[in-house]
Amino acid sequence: MSILTNLVSAQIRDAKTELDGKILTRPALLVTDGLSTIYAVDVDIGEKDPLRNVPIARGNDELLYADTGNACRLRRTATGQYEVFGFSKELPGTYTVVSVNLDDLSIGSITDLTIEGRPVTYGELATYGGYGAVAYGSSAIFRGGVFQEIR
Repeated sequence: MSILTNLVSAQIRDAKTELDGKILTRPALLVTDGLSTIYAVDVDIGEKDPLRNVPIARGNDELLYADTGNACRLRRTATGQYEVFGFSKELPGTYTVVSVNLDDLSIGSITDLTIEGRPVTYGELATYGGYGAVAYGSSAIFRGGVFQEIR
């Protein structure tokens, strides 16, 4: 692809004001001044890396109870950052890459790039360090079924 094609694709992508995503972590307190609080979540929008600490829009109390795996709607603010402002009817799907050799028409290995977030089970809690090292109710992030991190 040419540089011009990449620039046009980037401009189109950046001009989007609303996106659908998938919540990967439970809402956590981001900042507070004693009077108002802002909660944030990690969101998968289909890119290589998920968006980290995306704030939840003010006045949207139903999103404070969102669980991992819920579909959400994001909008770009005037400063260019995304914020979660509601639930969505569309959920990003799975992302797989299939290598194909066009010379001999053979199919190579299939790579799963799907990002999934879910609460840590009791078995995983024992595997990753027990109750002292990992907080009960933590969320685990997996890419293609392979453990990545605990949030």
